[in-house]
Order: sequence, then structure tokens, then C-alpha cells
Amino acid sequence: MQDSVEKQSIHCDNKEEQLEYLMRRFGNQVMKIAYYYLRDVHQAQDIYQEVFIRLYYNLEKFRGECSYYTWICRITSNLCKDYLKSAAFRKLITVGVLNDYNKSLRETGRMLEEVEGSQIFRLVMDLPIKYRLPISLYYFEEFTVAEIADILKISESNVKVRLHRGREKLRKLISKEEYI
Repeated sequence: MQDSVEKQSIHCDNKEEQLEYLMRRFGNQVMKIAYYYLRDVHQAQDIYQEVFIRLYYNLEKFRGECSYYTWICRITSNLCKDYLKSAAFRKLITVGVLNDYNKSLRETGRMLEEVEGSQIFRLVMDLPIKYRLPISLYYFEEFTVAEIADILKISESNVKVRLHRGREKLRKLISKEEYI
């Protein structure tokens, strides 16, 4: 998706300028990907901050084997996976706090979904995460199958299977919506 220009080292005078550039260039995509995973604006914002904190401390470790965008998306994906596995997230679910979000938080999420593509976006967000992520990255962020495999750390054939199954589930959801 991102051309080879992004693979080159960013020429900035210091680490802060480099981070600022990366935040401006890829910040919206980080927020979107975190939201695709978590479906919660506040949690996505927390992940966003953590992504760029990690980038700041690891900029010199970037080897250029992939684009900055792919590297940043992989970090975002890993942080989201870790968050979903964390005890804090499981505790939220068991306590039932997730069902008690205030109205403004739900409206913020709905606004993001409306901006991103309304009905189809909402239906994609209703898919299980293993299908939601590849479909979101492929169709909304325009990543290639190879880039998605790299970000999610799964094989390209697995990405293709998840895209296929996700599209099938999406078709079923769309047909249900048409008859309601």
C-alpha cells in the first residue's frame, strides 16, 4: 500500500521531529486500526498513545525491511491483541462495565462508524474480530494480502481464507438487514 518512499529512513534532525512526522502521517490509521480491534474510542486512543510512545523509544531499531506504515500497524495490532488478552479487559467484561457505557461514548463510536461508511462499516464492525480485521485492513485501509499477513502474523493463505469467510458472513448480515 505505501510506496518505497516510506521504507527509506526519514531524514529529520532529531527523534522528536521524526516522531512528529510519523504521528501526522499515520496517526489516523493507527486510530482506525485500534478501533477496528476494540470498537471503543477511548481504548483506541489509549492504544494510539502507546503506539507512539513505543515508536519513540524504538525508532533506531527500525530496520527498513518493511514500510513505516506496516511496522506501525504491526505495533498497533500487537498492542490491541495484548490488550484484548489482558486481565483488565476480561475484568471489564465480567463486571459488565462494557454494557454500561455512557451515551456520549456510544455516540462517538457511532459517529466514527458513520464517517467510515455507515451501514456497511457497521456490519463489518459486527463481524468476529478474526474476520473484521482482515476485511477492514483490506477494504478500508487498502493493504495487500501480504501486508495483512505481516501485520497480523499469519500466513497469506490464512488471510485469504479469513477474507473469503468474512465476506460470506458479511453477505449473510447484509441479506438479513434487507429483510428487516
